[in-house]
Amino acid sequence: MEGVKPDVSVRDLVVFETPQVQLRNLVVFASPDVRLDELTHYSTGGPPQKGQFREWTESLVGTIVFVLAFTTLIAQATQVPTESMKPTILVGDHFFLDKIAFPGNYPEPLRPLLPQRSVRRGDIIAFKPPASASTDNIPFVKRVIAIGGDTIEMRSRNVYVNGRKLDEEYKIYADYSADSSRDNFEPQIVPPDSFFVMGDNRDNSNDSRYWGVVDRNSIIGKPLFVYWSYESDPWTGAAASYRERLEGYTSIALHFFSKTRWFRFGTMIR
Repeated sequence: MEGVKPDVSVRDLVVFETPQVQLRNLVVFASPDVRLDELTHYSTGGPPQKGQFREWTESLVGTIVFVLAFTTLIAQATQVPTESMKPTILVGDHFFLDKIAFPGNYPEPLRPLLPQRSVRRGDIIAFKPPASASTDNIPFVKRVIAIGGDTIEMRSRNVYVNGRKLDEEYKIYADYSADSSRDNFEPQIVPPDSFFVMGDNRDNSNDSRYWGVVDRNSIIGKPLFVYWSYESDPWTGAAASYRERLEGYTSIALHFFSKTRWFRFGTMIR
């Protein structure tokens, strides 16, 4: 209640006194007097320094290995030097070739162990030419017209597969008159794992009409898209001399902007 004091006696109070400590019982802590020049310096050391030539060599070797692996197994820049695929592929079109999982890029013992890409009618493929078709081993690029098991024939420039006439919007004929041996052949069955191929420019194409079918193991890829196109003359088939090559490179350097087909950049090849 207000005004009432607690009943506390003096003897109940606890008195806190300062402890009595003698100076001799104190322990003095002092920082050690250490000079900087007496400290021991430990160095972990940096990586061993390589010579400039060694660094350059390692970089060059790594680049070469990467380029070889990339162009052998993944993609490769290539072109068609003839008019056989005109107008789909023009002379001077430079394009990338998709090479993933095509058997022609791998040693024969590895082919059964690796996946294989499907090849359908109408696909454009690149392949190693038969020995009877070419002696320089330059890859051919043609369109697949028939696959293994199909029956194909040609009558008056019209192609029939399994009895049905193909609607080929991509093909062209430059000659006015038909050639009986080139534009007609009797029905034939395409062997298994083989492909009957023809160029879109039917009057100017060295294809299955002359040397037979393409074996699956000869296929090295499918064209993707044009990354550069330059107006140039068709390849004549003769090996170019060093002087002719130099003149060709000089001509490209001088006429790069005027002869580049800028409208062809990024064109998908189908």
